Amino acid sequence: MKNTFKTLLALSLLALAPAARAEDQYDKLANDLTAAGIALQGQKIAIIPFSYADTKDTASKDGSVIAARLTVKMINMHKFDIIERSALDKVMNELKLQSSGIMDASSTQKLGKVLGVEAIITGTLVQTDNGQIEVNARMIKTETAQAIGASQVDITKDWVGNDTTAPQPQAAAQPEEQPVAAAPVKKTAPVRGPNQYGFFDVIGGVGAQTTDITWDATRYNVKQTGLLTSGVGPVGFRVGGYGDSAIGGDFEFSLSKHYIDSQRGTIVNGYIYPNVTIPAGYLNVTSLGLSGDLLLRTMTKAQFYLGLGLGMSINNIQSTVIRDVQNTLLNETDIGFMFRVPVGVRFNTDNATFFAEWRAEINATSFNGGYSGVTNNVTFTGSRFVFGVGTKF
Repeated sequence: MKNTFKTLLALSLLALAPAARAEDQYDKLANDLTAAGIALQGQKIAIIPFSYADTKDTASKDGSVIAARLTVKMINMHKFDIIERSALDKVMNELKLQSSGIMDASSTQKLGKVLGVEAIITGTLVQTDNGQIEVNARMIKTETAQAIGASQVDITKDWVGNDTTAPQPQAAAQPEEQPVAAAPVKKTAPVRGPNQYGFFDVIGGVGAQTTDITWDATRYNVKQTGLLTSGVGPVGFRVGGYGDSAIGGDFEFSLSKHYIDSQRGTIVNGYIYPNVTIPAGYLNVTSLGLSGDLLLRTMTKAQFYLGLGLGMSINNIQSTVIRDVQNTLLNETDIGFMFRVPVGVRFNTDNATFFAEWRAEINATSFNGGYSGVTNNVTFTGSRFVFGVGTKF
């Protein structure tokens, strides 16, 4: 009885020995590559399916199985943050990269930038004479495409088939009058880089301005300059975004109001009239702005930006003093243009965004005041402080 038990135990150990040796080889791969990437520990890495070095087959099941087992080993070591295979495949399909153990420097750097990984593990396979698979693995730093470590082991193949030899499912026979319908192609969402995002903001602002008016510009050209002006706005919303580069843009829809303050003294055609009183309500303008900005930002956590903006304004011009030829108080709507230079800083969280901005701004329009053939020009010049909060998308 004892001899029988010993024999059974010996046979069990012999049966388990190949699996134990194979397991040891995966441990060796994981330990060698972890030691090579000691400076990167704690960072994100990706493990690319391996492929045979002597064939064009880049979809080998052998390479996928070995990469998957190595991934499990390295996850359990808790040294790196490893990208999930589904996320890796999605990005590689989006970038039109082959999922294989052979990647050039450009592909390596592009993959590292989009995934935000510090290194990738990849490699090649060689079928040996004794029926084993020689695995040549490398850890490559994505920023420089330089190999920083390598490991070589022989693995015993203990799985069945591969992608090139496995039987393919056959389509069921269909009557000739009922052709087989093609399966719908699933569209994958575009993959965004770490600095790529869109935003939608609700905005508000305050500021100080001066107003220049040219009366009857085509004939008498009488100018009032430097009139003190107050107001509110802009109030509205803006939508925009950035790609992976430092260049972005936005579109703004906003409402502003401008009131020429009651003041004593005015400059007419360069001459100061200190005793002339400008009453309240002399000119009030409500401007609806439709404008856009071209923005240049820093690629930092707090993103400072500088921009250049242009747009059009729809201006309702009113007065409680000025009357037309029919003795009707001025009230008309005209088209103008806007120009601005914004300087600001934007802060982002996972889903929210907010900004603060100073802008130099010009809003110019014209009106006839009810007189045919007369053009009067109005230009608001000044600076505004604008702020806003919103969401990222």
